[in-house]
Amino acid sequence: MRLGKIARPLLAPALCAALAATTAQAADVDIRAIGYTSNLYLWKMEEAFYSGPFKEAAGDLVSVEAVPHDIAGLKGPEVLSLLQDGTLQLAVQNISYMAGEDPRFEALDLSGVTLTNAEAKKATDAYRPVLAKVLEEKFNTHLLGLAPLPSQVFWCRDEISGLSDLSGKKIRVFNATLSDFVGALGGTTVTMPFVDVIPALQRGVADCAVTGTSSGNTARWFEVTKSIFPMNVGWSMVFWAANKDAWDSWSPEVQTLLTEQYGKLEAEAWQAQIEQDTDALACSTGGECKLGLPASIKLVELTEADRAKSAEIVDSAVLPNWAKRCGADCTAEWNATVGKAIGKEAPLP
Repeated sequence: MRLGKIARPLLAPALCAALAATTAQAADVDIRAIGYTSNLYLWKMEEAFYSGPFKEAAGDLVSVEAVPHDIAGLKGPEVLSLLQDGTLQLAVQNISYMAGEDPRFEALDLSGVTLTNAEAKKATDAYRPVLAKVLEEKFNTHLLGLAPLPSQVFWCRDEISGLSDLSGKKIRVFNATLSDFVGALGGTTVTMPFVDVIPALQRGVADCAVTGTSSGNTARWFEVTKSIFPMNVGWSMVFWAANKDAWDSWSPEVQTLLTEQYGKLEAEAWQAQIEQDTDALACSTGGECKLGLPASIKLVELTEADRAKSAEIVDSAVLPNWAKRCGADCTAEWNATVGKAIGKEAPLP
């Protein structure tokens, strides 16, 4: 299966120029990579990783020169296509952006299903072989790592008091499972990439928007919102991957190095998720702030009634709707992997 050739006019002036400007010449293997969003902590981690631990471990064997995807003129959903056809050698992006190509890409991000870092890690470890196989066999892509961003929560232009206040509002989402959750609440979904959200909130195209606690803080969403509702409705799981043709062309020594180093980056990202979550929520709502940007919007109380309603939506809408999109075999596979690991079961369609 080959994805459509998208965004090619954009590549010439933006992506190709950015990558050409950063291509190294000293190493035996020079790899051009697309990194995460330039103003978010994950890119800062990647930047430090490539210039520090990775460079030290790689020596003259490999160099990786990375450009944040937004600086390269990419919005995110097109990354898998560009990896598949070899336009990109290596990249990171939110895996659920690609769920339109295969519903299994949102299997680790189903809204409200895994609520803690520990649960998400169990689910990821159980499902990693499935995603690795799908990426390789259908999309010519070799998986290198998977990690969560901080909890995906609701940022709203006006003050709200709880989950029921989201009914009737226009809410930005970025994948189908969030649409399932918001629809079950009585909200109207507005799908758009992260980079388009601030103007949408400013113009009233969206009343609320879902993103991570840290992502929203670092991108200064508190300047266009008055409240944050800390109900975790996903992780915006990211994946690092390489074009498989490029991967196969690299020596076993290079492959081993990349596997080991991206394993270390992944572990660092899992730990950072916990630290960023706690700090970012405090930063945005007037608490102690060490890593993020200080602000003072309203922190909406998450009640037991809200938690119970969320669990009800998971069982009545999120899991059944995803199962229909994925099919019986796919759902049974999820139940035998993720479901078994976290004690959940999706109904067979």
